[in-house]
Order: sequence, then C-alpha cells, then structure tokens
Amino acid sequence: MRESEYRRKLQRVPNGIIFCVAEGIARYLRIPVWVVRALWILAAITTGLLPVAVVYLLLALILPVGPA
Repeated sequence: MRESEYRRKLQRVPNGIIFCVAEGIARYLRIPVWVVRALWILAAITTGLLPVAVVYLLLALILPVGPA
C-alpha cells in the first residue's frame, strides 16, 4: 500500500514508538512526526499528564493499525 492511503483514514503505523499514534496522526495531517510529538509533550506539560495520557491511550485502542 502507498503512503497516500494513510491520508484517507487515520491509522496507527506499525513499528513506531509507543503505540504508533503520533506517526499515524502526522501522516494523516501531512506534517513531520516531531511536530505531533512536540504538541503531545506540550499538552502533557500544560494540562497535566493524566488527560493527555487518557486521550493517547484511547486513540491507541480505537485507531486501527494500517500498513507499514
């Protein structure tokens, strides 16, 4: 499958870091993965770790795993 198929559906990426959610979001939004990770860290610092961790874990459970 091509990378463009990630742009049609929000999916987790296999073989990524910590449930692969950030890379899947980055591919969907067509932005570098470091931007998504930096936003997750910034959100965790400003809101406290628990709300961001809950959202991240929910995304890890809900999003399907896409092709590599």
